[in-house]
Amino acid sequence: MDDRKKRIDNLHKNSQESRSSLDSLLENFGEKLYIRTKEMLPELEDKTGFDDINQYKFYIQDITDSNASIVKIEEKNRRFKELEEAISKKENEEKERTKEMTSVFKRLGKTLLESPAYEDFTSFYKEQSDALKAKKQSLENRIAELENKEGGNVFSWIGKSAQGLVLKSFLSKAQDSQGQLYHTIGERFSDRTSVSEDDDVAMIRAEIDILRNDSRVVQDEIADLKDEKRIISASFGIDGNPQKQIQSVKNHITQVNEALRALYKTFGLQASGIMDEEINPDRKYFIDTIVTAEDGEIIGRAVRLNQSIIDNEKAIIKLQASLAIDDEKLKIEKYLKSIEEKKKRIEDMQKGIADLEESVRDSGKYIQELEKKL
Repeated sequence: MDDRKKRIDNLHKNSQESRSSLDSLLENFGEKLYIRTKEMLPELEDKTGFDDINQYKFYIQDITDSNASIVKIEEKNRRFKELEEAISKKENEEKERTKEMTSVFKRLGKTLLESPAYEDFTSFYKEQSDALKAKKQSLENRIAELENKEGGNVFSWIGKSAQGLVLKSFLSKAQDSQGQLYHTIGERFSDRTSVSEDDDVAMIRAEIDILRNDSRVVQDEIADLKDEKRIISASFGIDGNPQKQIQSVKNHITQVNEALRALYKTFGLQASGIMDEEINPDRKYFIDTIVTAEDGEIIGRAVRLNQSIIDNEKAIIKLQASLAIDDEKLKIEKYLKSIEEKKKRIEDMQKGIADLEESVRDSGKYIQELEKKL
């Protein structure tokens, strides 16, 4: 590779490094200067050429508000999860209470059927209850007889086992039907007016009243929790995803930070004197009032880095021009060589034509001599 190409590559690399260092330096410098303008902002708001300072204030407030928004979303998300756990816990409690209520209803129904004092209420269910009792007793007896039956071959044993499974299935269904009947009787009776507190039925009724009261309280609590959860969910947006909402706000903050970096860099360029020709007098005077002696080192570094970039660019242009000149010289040399080659071919062709013309003249003379002999 031509040494000049290596030098161009190195100069490009140096320029990129210098540009990166300069951008970072100017952004940090510009940020410091904007911070110094906070107390001066009111007196600058009505002046021309200072819109960037108002824009800076707007961006800073936007980032503050956006970060606060993220905190609120995270708090809502934590509360949302707490609500989900609380609702799940209370719903599980309610399921257990429902199971307990079912057991108490069955116990109440059985007690009512067994108590002569409540025959007026239970007479409607008496026939069905007696039928289920008889069926249950019959099945239990048949199962006991089958289990006590001895002897027989393997086929008898298989038939006995199959018959036992069928009978136990029927017994299970009869027990379920009996339990459901007890439940129905107990539940319907529990809705009636109070009875004497001196019997077992009254005590069971008291248990049911306590369970129902607890259930109403929990149902109200669940409803309140679900209402709060629904309100929070609606605040998460259309898809109800807090993480997407947080990411959206973070993306916005990134965009604002990019805009701030552009402001910082421009202000740093102005204050370092690199953009003097683009600054109006009022702006330049204002910058001079906020730049301190301690900033001299930063400005000096910025000027040196900027000059280094300019020098590198000029050197690159010269080297590229030098390479281009050499390329053009090579082209000229190639063109001249081609021209000489073409000229040589033309001379050869002209000589060939002259020889052919001479041959034509010789043939003509020979023809004339031959014609004289005719």
